[in-house]
Amino acid sequence: MKLYYLTLPLLLFGIAVNATEIDANSTTIGASVDSAGHRLDDPIPEPIQKGSVRVRLKQIATGLTAPNWAIPIPGATDHLYVSDQDRKIWRIDLTTNNKEIFFAFSAANQVPLGAFGSESYDERGFLGFAFHPRYVENGLFYIYDSRIGSDAIDFSTIPPGATANHHSVIEEFRVISPSLNGLPESIQQERILLTVDQPQFNHNGGALNFGPDGMLFIALGDGGGADDRDGQDFIEGPMIGHGNDGNGQNPNNPLGSLLRIDPAGNNSSNGKYGIPNDNPFVGLSSALPETYAYGFRNPFRFSFDSKTGALILADVGQNSIEEVNIVQPGGNYGWGLKEGSFRFEPNGNDSGFVTDGTVAGDFVDPIVQYDHDEGIAIIGGFVYRGNALPALQGKYVFGDTAKTGSGDGRLFYSDGNEILELDLTERDQPGFWVLGFGQDDDGELYVLGNTTGTPFGTTGAVYKLVPNASFDSTTLEIPAVDVRLTDGNSSAYRARLQYVPDSDPLRFELVQAEKLADRFRGDGAIFDQPTSTLNLPFINIFDASGKISTYAAELQQVSDTPTLTFELKLATLVK
Repeated sequence: MKLYYLTLPLLLFGIAVNATEIDANSTTIGASVDSAGHRLDDPIPEPIQKGSVRVRLKQIATGLTAPNWAIPIPGATDHLYVSDQDRKIWRIDLTTNNKEIFFAFSAANQVPLGAFGSESYDERGFLGFAFHPRYVENGLFYIYDSRIGSDAIDFSTIPPGATANHHSVIEEFRVISPSLNGLPESIQQERILLTVDQPQFNHNGGALNFGPDGMLFIALGDGGGADDRDGQDFIEGPMIGHGNDGNGQNPNNPLGSLLRIDPAGNNSSNGKYGIPNDNPFVGLSSALPETYAYGFRNPFRFSFDSKTGALILADVGQNSIEEVNIVQPGGNYGWGLKEGSFRFEPNGNDSGFVTDGTVAGDFVDPIVQYDHDEGIAIIGGFVYRGNALPALQGKYVFGDTAKTGSGDGRLFYSDGNEILELDLTERDQPGFWVLGFGQDDDGELYVLGNTTGTPFGTTGAVYKLVPNASFDSTTLEIPAVDVRLTDGNSSAYRARLQYVPDSDPLRFELVQAEKLADRFRGDGAIFDQPTSTLNLPFINIFDASGKISTYAAELQQVSDTPTLTFELKLATLVK
């Protein structure tokens, strides 16, 4: 079987991208590399620029540990569910911002966290979860956890006589009497679907997602260590479990691959899940039938575009390149022969590096990438499909855990052509380790992180990306305004006001108002009916050159006008 490039009219962010297709008449998987080239110490010299999208981070929950993923129950709008690396799922009420435990679990053979001792960094633990698409009917959800000891191992690359650092477990649970909004009556462990030995503590991947086709996708890293080669010196001694050519280029084991399974089936080798018959390697002895795509180093996060169904995967790099990929069935994404679009040289026991040499083979390049001048580990997010942030519509929002390794996380967005940095109104950077992203049922986005970078403590927090009001010289757009009535009630609205030409002081007439759900209260402005005052704490204003300035403004309702009208009383530059 030969993999080859084919330009398809696959549209993500409105652009065409390269994808792979499979020629099932051949039986060879993989690629060859020649022309080593010269080492590149600065492979992408152009810096990432600040974009023109200026937003805010609204803190909605605190007191977590190391939150890394946030999703709703399918069809539920009022709550967000957040996985915490220390084995908890939190439920956050998006109207009140109150949080409570939805599920906390432990196992006799779970990995104690702290790879280098108490309170230290670790890539193991509770790394991902997914609700079944028909959760309200069947109560099923799935978790990805790190274990040691007694679980039966379905897949292993560990040589005889050696010991794995731990193994990754995909486990099914069932909620008794599930509902969209209520806490579970009880939760039962159903079964372990599959287990995979992990040679080292790191590069576990960990993302779980149901695709639009109802199948469960599972991301697994290359097994850890460095450079994906046996014999490299690592923490516990010379690396094992990777072979001479690495797990990334071996689709006959699950490490370094994205898997696709049917939890309701039973035709797998262990009889606990199904192998979809349209998986790209079904019937071939050279790859696992579970394999959907391969050639990944540490695909910590991936997601599906809720509009197009495109599968977007962020792969954490080794020493130089962080990348975003659009995943196609059967695709080989190159690790460890390439890092990003560059040739990778493992360099023996010294640090591997990228070169300008030729990479010959049937690989899929990332759609966007950046080097370690900009960050140290990419954190994948979501294509934005909400309504509150129209400037981000169709853009992929993601981040990096830290630019320098000191808790200075970053937030990016891309249309598939370039990467830009989100412009935060009240700070230059998030100010914490970015550990994950979330998306609610409205399509709005959340940023997850903590101040330690470890799975310990209570500094973990959840932030919502919220918009500022904007004024383009004719129209004042207010994405969310809390209207406080004289009777004490409060509601949230989206409002549009039109500038009254030649007015001095400036006046604005209401031309459109749309009531929002209560979960949007507190996201923006306040209109206090008893005092007739409209406070806009953040208004983005663009000048003729496109430069953005943000002001705080106070407006007063004008009495005795046929249309609700406000007059500007005070404006102060914020940024």
